[in-house]
Amino acid sequence: MEQKNIYEPIRKKVEEWIWYDEHRPKSNYFTNIEEHDRFRSLNDRDCVLTGGALKADTLFSLWRPLQSTLFRINDMDKLRSVGNIYSKYNFLKGLAKEDTMERLLPEEMPIVQKLSALFQFGIGRENVFLLPERRLNCDRGRNPYCDYVPVFLLEAFPGGVFARSWNGLEDYLAWIRREHLEMFFDGELSPEHIKDLSGAGNVREPSAPEGIPAMEHMLENYIEILQARQEWFKEEQEGET
Repeated sequence: MEQKNIYEPIRKKVEEWIWYDEHRPKSNYFTNIEEHDRFRSLNDRDCVLTGGALKADTLFSLWRPLQSTLFRINDMDKLRSVGNIYSKYNFLKGLAKEDTMERLLPEEMPIVQKLSALFQFGIGRENVFLLPERRLNCDRGRNPYCDYVPVFLLEAFPGGVFARSWNGLEDYLAWIRREHLEMFFDGELSPEHIKDLSGAGNVREPSAPEGIPAMEHMLENYIEILQARQEWFKEEQEGET
């Protein structure tokens, strides 16, 4: 994937995260639901890319692969000098300063190039899907699901914890096709054919095994999914013109 500046998509998303955190309503959500929902519909990338749809959600959270990559190529002292790596917005503010990103993510490293490619796809429509119910946005982010799509898809089949959001198997399979999620399956749309994107040997495990090569493999899998999904949306757009 040709890219003039590999930091551009990463920096764009980092600055977007920071802006959103600084400008979002500070009141409790349940005391002013309308204000919070309006802000999200107008400013959250997922919503903006889907015409303001509040059921929109990110397919692959970009913070998790960014954090994992940083852990694998930097020691903790180096990361602590930037901020608290376990506190997303605290760390992002440090990462956005001066040449910090270049220092922590050396552009000559293949893993950084793959991370950049993931961010390039990750800020597009191909990384957004529409959930049948808004509450799934929060539910699938909790432990042990951690926003990891394979385990979410697994638990949405009949008998799973998320299955109640669909009216049976056929309704669920129709949603998979409507949202262009077939590429998460290796063949038949069934639980046993869900792809192991993390390479952990278990579709319930969202983290890649130890080491840089394993992380690179997971990034490649994510990119492959988003590339395939991007083609679906291109074909749809061409069909509408």
